[in-house]
Amino acid sequence: MTKREKIRKAVVTVTCALFVTGIFSACTKFVGSVGETPSSATGGDWRDYNGKRIGVLYGTPMEDIAKKYFPDSEYVYLESYPDCNAALLSGKIDAYLGDEPGVRMIHNEQPRIDYIHDRITDQDYSFAFRKKDKRSAELCGELNDSIDKIRSDGTLQEIDDIWFGKDEDKKVVDMSDLTGENGRIRVITTATDVPWSYIKEGKNVGYDIDLVVHFYRDRGYSLELGDVDFGGRIPAVQSGKYDFTTDMNVTPEREEKVMFSKPTSSGGVILAILADEKAGSDKSNTDDFTSISQLNDPSVTIGVGMGDASENAVKETLPDAKIVYLNGVDLYKALQTEKVDALAYDYIQMQMAIQSGVSDVRLFDETIGEDIPIAVGISPRTEIPDLTDKINNFIDELKSDGTLDDMYRRWVIEKNETMPSIPVPESPSEHLIVGTTGLVRPYSYYSGTDLNGYDIELAYRFAAWLDADIEFKVYDYGAIVMATGSGDVDCSMANLNVTPERSESMIFSQPLFVNRTGIMVRDTQDSSKAGDKSFIENVAASFEKTFIRESRWKLFVSGIGTTLLITVLSILFGTALGFGVYLACRSGNPVANLITRLSVWLVQGMPVVVLLMILYYVVFKYAPVSGTFVSVIGFTLVFGAAVYGQLCVGVDAVDKGQLEGALSLGYGRNKAFFRIILPQATRHVLPVYRGEIVALIKATAVVGYIAVQDLTRMGDLVRSRTYEAFFPLIAVAAVYFILAGVLTFIVNRLTIGVDRDTRMKMGILKGVRLHD
Repeated sequence: MTKREKIRKAVVTVTCALFVTGIFSACTKFVGSVGETPSSATGGDWRDYNGKRIGVLYGTPMEDIAKKYFPDSEYVYLESYPDCNAALLSGKIDAYLGDEPGVRMIHNEQPRIDYIHDRITDQDYSFAFRKKDKRSAELCGELNDSIDKIRSDGTLQEIDDIWFGKDEDKKVVDMSDLTGENGRIRVITTATDVPWSYIKEGKNVGYDIDLVVHFYRDRGYSLELGDVDFGGRIPAVQSGKYDFTTDMNVTPEREEKVMFSKPTSSGGVILAILADEKAGSDKSNTDDFTSISQLNDPSVTIGVGMGDASENAVKETLPDAKIVYLNGVDLYKALQTEKVDALAYDYIQMQMAIQSGVSDVRLFDETIGEDIPIAVGISPRTEIPDLTDKINNFIDELKSDGTLDDMYRRWVIEKNETMPSIPVPESPSEHLIVGTTGLVRPYSYYSGTDLNGYDIELAYRFAAWLDADIEFKVYDYGAIVMATGSGDVDCSMANLNVTPERSESMIFSQPLFVNRTGIMVRDTQDSSKAGDKSFIENVAASFEKTFIRESRWKLFVSGIGTTLLITVLSILFGTALGFGVYLACRSGNPVANLITRLSVWLVQGMPVVVLLMILYYVVFKYAPVSGTFVSVIGFTLVFGAAVYGQLCVGVDAVDKGQLEGALSLGYGRNKAFFRIILPQATRHVLPVYRGEIVALIKATAVVGYIAVQDLTRMGDLVRSRTYEAFFPLIAVAAVYFILAGVLTFIVNRLTIGVDRDTRMKMGILKGVRLHD
């Protein structure tokens, strides 16, 4: 074995060892994190984090907020929310600053990331347009009119309910009907900004995208979307590459650079932290409650449903306890994960929850407060005449013939969940729209893909009585009152408690029955907790979430295609450019050599990402070209400069006597170069050329800065949906490794014919007479 081969073997061995060590370390950290069930971090004070490591998003107001409110902290600057999440989970930062709606969504998907509810600042979120531009001002005015319209007709609230709700099936944006009859408008966004703008099943979705599509549909525009990190959005608008950007925080500094639309929503900046690391929390162990009276303590938090009548029962019976308002779907999870110490809610529903598998909880036998009447909510804006009188008459009939009591007995007491056969009108005279929740057994819930329950049977019976066909609209409890009051539905049947506040928005029918408020606490004696998942189970779950769920593997395939396209075209064009420039300079023209040396010095001395941004935002500022096109141009320049330098070194390595000998034999300078010099120079060039290809494919990872969704960017998009760093990053690394190996193999096969060390002897001597 030669000395060179020994060195090569040693390098390969060390590299493999480092790679395996890195993977083992990642696996160890992954296993150590996936099985933990931390406590809540809703308490605490964000001021206690001053002096700790705070994650800050580049190009956002978080930088100024961090300096103002956390002056003694160490700031760690990060590119996106997925990077913030990964840094927090891996312990690289202690907390990070984020917009409240986005952090709330992150917490819903990844419970290990929690947040302190107390806002640091209040913010409005608006779209941003170019300043001092007539067309931009007109477009901003059109958007403002659209925002006013959808706010007044309830559409904006519907958008809010969808994207901040739990029903993933509703989170789609249909762009198929955008006609484009009045032109195309370009919008720049950040597709990792859940829930505002992100990628789901290969398509752009989110609150902002939905709002933009409503605007474009109304105005007859077609949509072109671009994707960059937060810091690149304002420059993209200022440069004229895009007409406006999706929602961002409105700040005085930004108002100097761009023109903002009317606010589309509001929120604030909060601090995201690990759920098991509350700052300043000294909550005592209050799990062992043996009576309801023990809950009447200022240190105890009791969760109630938003707008639910159980709030009044808690205030009357347990006035010293602290009330926390929760969505109906979050109630039991909040108790299990120790975000609250107890729940106050509909006694029957909590019974059903325990029977349906909610574990580690205990329901007190006694109830609190007064009886709570349950009724049908009727919209004051319904187009069905005398609907309130008709519903009351219908209920009277059900009471008189015993049907209402029978329904209550079957659904609530006996827990019989079979929907009876109810005749459907053949030629309906009315169209009845009923709001419901689909969240609460036994009143309104999903059985498979169909709505089922007491309220659903009541709705079908009323539709048959009214001679109407029926349409259900499903909301969470936070939206159903608003939907009923705005006239989006004719009435709501969803186990609605009658309260004075709700009576201001809707008309209630006579009561159907009455409920009582129950109290639920954690059961510390319950030994039914499942053990931590095994390593294989965790890996399988993460694999499913990363690749299978929502067909996310398609995102990786799309990113691979974009990365390969940029790489292959840059290699081809860069090789041609470098070779052509070398031939042009070979004659020794001093002007051509000076220009070439200066250009190569600029390209090689500049970070690739800076070169790409200069090309995209400056050179091609007004040109209608894509980020992929600019990426090919940029990497063609980079690879061309490398090829030029390789040829200079390779040709200089050939003995000058070779050229002199060729000239003495009658060869011209060009023929001598191509037939004598270049073949010998290639053996010096090829090893470096192969290395440049590997470097090029890895360098393409930065094209996301100019709105290109390559492999790395797609990995970021997947991380923004799964809130896991392990599988997406390992998958991206593995694909780059494979792509580099495949391209190197192809180049090796293509260059065998020009490398004298690899060509077969008979191939070299083919056509030569050996024994003349």
